[in-house]
Amino acid sequence: MSNYPSRTDIVTAMRNPLVSFKSQEIIGGSIIQKDSRIIQYSGGYTTVFPFHKQTGNKVAVRLWIADIGDAKKRSLEISNYLENLNNAYFAGFKYIDDAVLVNGTFHPIVLMDWVDGQTLKEYINSNITNTSKILELAKKFKEMAAYFHLENIAHGDLQHGNILIKSDGSLVAIDYDSMFIEPLSGMTDTIKGLPGYQHPARHSNQFVNSRLDYFSELVIYLSLLIYADTPKLWDDYYGTEDLLFSKDDFANPSNSKLIITHLKSVNPTISQLTEKMVEELKATDIAQLRPLEDLLMNRRKVAKDNIFDKWEKQPNQAVKKKVALPNKNDITNKF
Repeated sequence: MSNYPSRTDIVTAMRNPLVSFKSQEIIGGSIIQKDSRIIQYSGGYTTVFPFHKQTGNKVAVRLWIADIGDAKKRSLEISNYLENLNNAYFAGFKYIDDAVLVNGTFHPIVLMDWVDGQTLKEYINSNITNTSKILELAKKFKEMAAYFHLENIAHGDLQHGNILIKSDGSLVAIDYDSMFIEPLSGMTDTIKGLPGYQHPARHSNQFVNSRLDYFSELVIYLSLLIYADTPKLWDDYYGTEDLLFSKDDFANPSNSKLIITHLKSVNPTISQLTEKMVEELKATDIAQLRPLEDLLMNRRKVAKDNIFDKWEKQPNQAVKKKVALPNKNDITNKF
């Protein structure tokens, strides 16, 4: 589909449900308005409407305003995959073809479960003085990242607007246009994510793969640890498109005041992870990046394990000599 509607055209269509709604999933439903204003959330490639289905259930209706390359195939594969996965880290997600008529042309939608929660930045802002809550958030984020790795999937655009924290503290990732799952192997990496979360090599990455999130995970986890340790930093970054680090920090880490400061942190986890970030920034391809759990491994323990591993694999291992004590009777019998 080469011709995508403008946001204005889509809003006009959504205001006229009797003419525009063609899918049974949304017929009888309505967009949500505040007074006379339609509520919508706009991204670079899509626009999203909070929506009440005929049943009264609140969902999100999402339409494309620009081409992300094989949007239908991506969405169908992800829809089927997430339905089978049935995991709480993801919202319900369903691709529906020819669902809305806009300017005489049928357009697809994605219907998503509505998730009530705070974005990552909203949650941090509400709890910045509560160190234990920020550390608990970091722990839960680390667990989510480990689950993604276990399932060999990547979200592809982990950032503050795409991570929601529900009232019970659980995390939900939303917006799956950049996602990698095995059925999408070989598809183009079109949406690169926010620069303040991405490794510089992401810009030249060609295809989606399971390593898309590795650097973003490090950025988010380390940032949370730093905010728990130094909450006064938050005021400087809340209003930016970054969580903490910026693309300038990544482009020139040796001149980054933020990186230099935290390399010297008295918190060993922060200093070690900042050092790992500098190491990761030397990579020229995201295929060279390591997952968060590997970066968190204790360096001394790894070295110790490597020493013992090498010892056990020696081709001619030293054998402990057995010392046989002489038999007492053998000695006395000689006299």
